Amino acid sequence: MKLTESQLRFLIRQELLNTLYENKLIVLEDLSGFIDRTKDIEYFSDIDDPTFDAEFQKGLPNKELAKEVKRAWNAEADHNFMQSLIKIHWINSSEKNPEKKLDEFMAIGRKNEISTMGYLTNTQEIRSNWGNLGVVVQGRVTLAANNMNDIRSGFFKNGIEKYAEKYSSSGISFRLTKFKTKSAYSHEGSKKYILDRASFDPHSTRVNEFIVDNWKPIGFIVTKSTFDFLDWVSYAVKFKKKNNDMLKYAKAVIKYNNLPVYNENMEQIDKDKIEAALQGIN
Repeated sequence: MKLTESQLRFLIRQELLNTLYENKLIVLEDLSGFIDRTKDIEYFSDIDDPTFDAEFQKGLPNKELAKEVKRAWNAEADHNFMQSLIKIHWINSSEKNPEKKLDEFMAIGRKNEISTMGYLTNTQEIRSNWGNLGVVVQGRVTLAANNMNDIRSGFFKNGIEKYAEKYSSSGISFRLTKFKTKSAYSHEGSKKYILDRASFDPHSTRVNEFIVDNWKPIGFIVTKSTFDFLDWVSYAVKFKKKNNDMLKYAKAVIKYNNLPVYNENMEQIDKDKIEAALQGIN
């Protein structure tokens, strides 16, 4: 495949940043710009409401401050880098019915912003503290941090249920429900935000957060090797282990015929083999 000049420059820049990051010789220019733009902003809001539409919010400056932070992030972020990342919305592993939860997520309007985790394309094994079944998505990143606690974008389900009708045409925007400067209360605050490859911490991929707008699903991921996943599914069918998580995940993803399924290394799993496993065939 022949690369364009712009694509070649981007790849060279990414490789250079990877090398510099590993040797700790990085210059956080984009992050510095974001910190400077937001140096006078601090607030703490209601974590249940990323829309800031709750009655008590009226008259408070929080919503405008949250908008200002996102504008500053958008102005300073390396959007080519954001586009290059693998972005995954995880289904909570505590869900008793992941199939239903996945169906509910897939039915959400694409204009609604969603919370994802971001991974470099060369990540060896994709993992999350959130769950073992995920939806791989494409879309525009509107905010990112190395730790989700620095964004606290609220609970998606609550936001949708409360305000779905109001934002049916424009979609629901997720705004950070708190913001601290880099020195506030001994927290690193704004210093933990991701603006580019240099400020992306590859050791925080289990807890980072990327807010994505105008998204679309492009596949599913199960955090097992292909062999382990298929083996667990066929075992659960043979021995009638209906509550086995891998069996639930296989049933959840198999009906979306147009979307591929990946293992922990982002290698595609043959859907015919998943179908066979669901029949108890190794």
